[in-house]
Amino acid sequence: MPGRSSLNHPEKKLYIGGVALMVLFVILAFGWLFAVVTAALLAVFLVVTAARRGASALRARQRRSACLMLALATVPVSLLALLISYCVGVFSGALSVQKSCRVQQEHYDAAYRSQHAEEMDRWFPLHNKCNSDFDLVPAWLNPALVIFAVLLAAGIITVAVVAVTHFRTARIKNEEKHMTPGAVS
Repeated sequence: MPGRSSLNHPEKKLYIGGVALMVLFVILAFGWLFAVVTAALLAVFLVVTAARRGASALRARQRRSACLMLALATVPVSLLALLISYCVGVFSGALSVQKSCRVQQEHYDAAYRSQHAEEMDRWFPLHNKCNSDFDLVPAWLNPALVIFAVLLAAGIITVAVVAVTHFRTARIKNEEKHMTPGAVS
């Protein structure tokens, strides 16, 4: 068979292996960029899909389905935004805070940083100060973290409430279906 014999050629295996190795190198070299772009495209897809399904559920007067679609889109998008924002804040000083301060044309005060080391090491709010007046963490970042965390919590709570409501309604309908008309309770 010509199809099978063509797969046994070593040059085709080398070509496929080389392509796979190049793809691996590209993913390793641009892994963070690839992950962010893929996640952003997935987030846009989720929001558009949820909006379309939510709109059709509202037209059909199914409020619970519309809330579920909105919550299911909110959870991954807000989680992604929270993680990206947090990484921006954590890595705001890069590997060398002193060099980052110089790039921003700010004075690096080692004495101030040593006195306030616990402030720079906290999980929240994020700070990475060059001196008492300048923070490398953008001013928008800490409020954005709070907003994305609240959206994430709201989405999770909404999904839980809709799921509990759905299961209770299904259980009540199931019990009503199985009840016999003349049975004594």
